[in-house]
This record gives sequence, C-alpha cells and structure tokens, in this order.
Amino acid sequence: MRIAICDDEAVSRKLLHKRITAYFLEKNMNCSIAEFSSGEAFVPFNSQFDLVFMDCRLEDGNGIEFMAKIREHNAKLFVIFFTNYTEYAIESIKLDTFRYLLKPVSDEDFAEALDTFISIYQHTRKIIVPTKDRMYYLDADEVIYIEADKKYTIVRTTTGQYRSSKSISQFFLEINNSHFFQTHRSYILNMKYISSIDKRTINLTNGEKVLCSAQKFDEFLKSYMSFLKYEF
Repeated sequence: MRIAICDDEAVSRKLLHKRITAYFLEKNMNCSIAEFSSGEAFVPFNSQFDLVFMDCRLEDGNGIEFMAKIREHNAKLFVIFFTNYTEYAIESIKLDTFRYLLKPVSDEDFAEALDTFISIYQHTRKIIVPTKDRMYYLDADEVIYIEADKKYTIVRTTTGQYRSSKSISQFFLEINNSHFFQTHRSYILNMKYISSIDKRTINLTNGEKVLCSAQKFDEFLKSYMSFLKYEF
C-alpha cells in the first residue's frame, strides 16, 4: 500500500516516516512512503496513494481546504489529520476523515488507526461485476484492464474474462486508485500489468496491446512514472 505524508516541517515528516516504517516492519508488511512539504505539491498526486497523513496548517494553505479540493474527485483516499490544532476537528468530519489525531499521538492510538485502516483496506479492494448470470466480486489487483464494447463492458482479469452491462464510467468511479488509468474512453488499464510502452501503444504482460489517446498520453506517462516510483 502507498502512504503519503503532507507536512511543511521536515523534522515532523521524518519522525512520522520513521514511525510508519517501524509499524509496518513489526507487522511484516510492505508499504511505500512519500513525503510532501506542501498541499499544492501533494494534490496532483493524491490518486497515487491509499492513505495520507496531513497537517491542518501548511505554509501554502489550510490542509482542510486542500482535502476539500481532493474530495471533489477522489472519495476513496483515507485521510488521517496528524496535527497540533484542535479547531479543525469538526470541519474535518465533513470530508469523511478517517482519523483526527492530536500530537503527541500515543503508540496505542497510532497503532489503532493503522490497524483499522489496514483491516478496512484489505476488505474493500473489490469491484462488483454484474453479468447476465450472476454477480461477481473481483479483486481489483487481478484486473488487467476494463474495455468498453458497444453496450457492454469487458473486464479482463488474470484468471478470466467477464462481460457486464455496467458502464465503463461506473467502473472507473469504483476502481479509481493508484494502479489504474483510463487511457481513452474505451479502456481502463491496470498499470501493474504493463510490460513495455512503444510510442502510444502499451504492451501488457498477457500479450495484449492497448492504445493510449494522444490527448491523454502525457498525463498517462506522468502517472505511470509516479506509479513506478512509489511501487513496492
């Protein structure tokens, strides 16, 4: 899983980074951690992460306001406000904040927050795929791509293919996270299954190819580079 720290104080970022690392080492679990010194720096990359620890007061603005901006298009990001300030707690509730932790945070409260996050995270990475015969609940990580096919949508996974009447736009809202990118209106691609890129042709590990639209190619490359950077 991918965790971001957004705090304008370098010392605070490093201490929190160390604390998160120690927690996951104790749990024998993998995670990647990235640090951001401002809200403006974090906002463009918010979809690359599963959880963010954010301070409420940053040099370039209010953490609550940055999260309100993010929530306009990303409802799935888990947010833990990690701060010295009490006055934003009520306002944070409106943003579906996962936790509001006041410094100094005890080891018990810190562990409880991450324990609960992991429990929820591990049970929500599913997508619902209704077909003619039945309803499937698939692991998002096993989805290679989703393709619009006339009035149907094809969900290609590592183990099979599913034909659904659910629209590709509905799938995108449900599956949108750091692994996925909509290369054009007919394809949502899981970037973990990319084997190589040849101009605008994306070669997949299963031997198939996906074309990225010219309008989205620069954005795709930026997202893919970020994906590779923070992949664990």
